Amino acid sequence: MTTAEHIDMIDDAMTLPAEVALSGDHTSTAGTSGFAEAGQLEPGSVEHELQEMVDAADSLRRDGVITAADAEKKKAEVEKTRKLFRELPPEQRAAIVKRRRDLGLQILNRELAGAAVVAVDLKLNHTRLRPLFLQSWPYLNRMSLNLQRFGADTFGRSELTTINDFLERELAKLEDYVDEQLRVAKAYCEMREAEMKAKNDIIFRPTVTRPSLEMEIQAYSRFSLRALQVLVNFDKTMDEFDFMVWNGIRDQSDVNDQVNSFLRKFQPLALRSYTTHLKLMTTIRGI
Repeated sequence: MTTAEHIDMIDDAMTLPAEVALSGDHTSTAGTSGFAEAGQLEPGSVEHELQEMVDAADSLRRDGVITAADAEKKKAEVEKTRKLFRELPPEQRAAIVKRRRDLGLQILNRELAGAAVVAVDLKLNHTRLRPLFLQSWPYLNRMSLNLQRFGADTFGRSELTTINDFLERELAKLEDYVDEQLRVAKAYCEMREAEMKAKNDIIFRPTVTRPSLEMEIQAYSRFSLRALQVLVNFDKTMDEFDFMVWNGIRDQSDVNDQVNSFLRKFQPLALRSYTTHLKLMTTIRGI
């Protein structure tokens, strides 16, 4: 992996949760989410992901899948990434984030020869989901197809199984989480609306007249469609949050906390999809 690819990878890991912040400040999130000074590694953080890479290298070496030299090489790459993570200046992170989103849009607008696709009319109402979508889903979508096509040529059998299991496990957890969030939010809004009607209170029904993102996209796999539906369903959940805020049911800071939680939970899937995408593209360029 080149230095530029390393920087892209760690920047993606840092900035996905930073989209949570209303101020858009990447520095504070990047400086705290990756390293747990108390000795605990936050799941989905950069340091957690890097430690998983080290553990995986040791495990593969013990099982005889890779040699001791290969294991040391992988661990050296992890240390190089750690160093880059610590030293990357904020302005460089911001430039990389912009480039990543621009590349994500290019991928969305480019048709892939020979691919069987499902066209989707996508609409996301809420601005805070747009950066997450552009930084993650286009790469996840392309990765899901290339993993089917070139996974066996890129990864060993054990590593490929580990990747597939991880992706499925993370997506299933996200689906369950968002389904529950949407179901609970709808039920709570209906209950409070009934209470307000009984008291003859004024009820506001806010709508988004200008969506944050509205375009036709092409999905390459069932997996990427499921990931897309997670984003769409949480966008619907945020519609319910809008109703709560407008009618004084919940404070905006409470809603921000729930949105932040979702963005953090999406990060491990987004990060692993992107790093897998990078490795697959290396194989594709060599064919």
